[in-house]
Amino acid sequence: MRKLTPLFLDSLLGRVFALYYAPAGPARGALLYIPPLGEEMNRCRALVAAQARACAERGYAVMLLDLYGTGDSGGELADASWDAWRADIAAAADWLHGHIGVAITLWGCRLGALLAADVASRDPARYTRLLLWQPVIDGKTFVTQTLRQRVAFLMDRSLPPETTDQMRAESRAGKSVVVSGYVIPGALINAIDQLRIAECQLSHVHIDWLENISEPGKPLSIGSQKAIDGLRSQGAEVRAQPFSAPPIWQLHERDEAADLLAKTTALFECAP
Repeated sequence: MRKLTPLFLDSLLGRVFALYYAPAGPARGALLYIPPLGEEMNRCRALVAAQARACAERGYAVMLLDLYGTGDSGGELADASWDAWRADIAAAADWLHGHIGVAITLWGCRLGALLAADVASRDPARYTRLLLWQPVIDGKTFVTQTLRQRVAFLMDRSLPPETTDQMRAESRAGKSVVVSGYVIPGALINAIDQLRIAECQLSHVHIDWLENISEPGKPLSIGSQKAIDGLRSQGAEVRAQPFSAPPIWQLHERDEAADLLAKTTALFECAP
């Protein structure tokens, strides 16, 4: 097994935790992983670790980052912000550059993929490659789906009902919303609500887009294909690959996604 190093990095709001997988031999490149939000982050951990090991064995340095207020990083989610998370990624990239000095691929899963795209669009000189696992393509849709979890929770317990519009209004007023035990600050909800992956300026970026399909041979979702077409129209190089596996980010019990691991690993078999 490659050397695994836990470490803390100083960032905008406090210390953030990361796991660093050293590469086998001279580093051919580096991957910086940006996780999903809430329980999706926890459900993907084992799969992400397996992918990190596979890439490290092929000569890539890999850092798995816990954003501020999540995982083993400092603070609480209630104190986090989109700007602070951008700063966390910059701090991790600075560490990788200082210790490895090679090109960095931002690797994002679900909401982490949207965050990766947003970060890359703001720093085109630093990030020229994205690896996106099941990316959130529309922040507004993602927020609506997240808030509906609270709507369902209240209904199941015969508590006073709330609508997604009411919760959005509260978030715009600066109030936090509790969803599945996570206190999500209003400013974070508002920031996510405004983001669309197709609107990120990524003309300079090579994007590997991996998306789950219900069965082999099926096309990507219509929404994803439209987003990909939009990115390509601005000059981004997007290589989309479907994979067939259980939706790991949704499952309470651990499962495997061998097709996703195999297709991702194949992307890094040869030098970029």
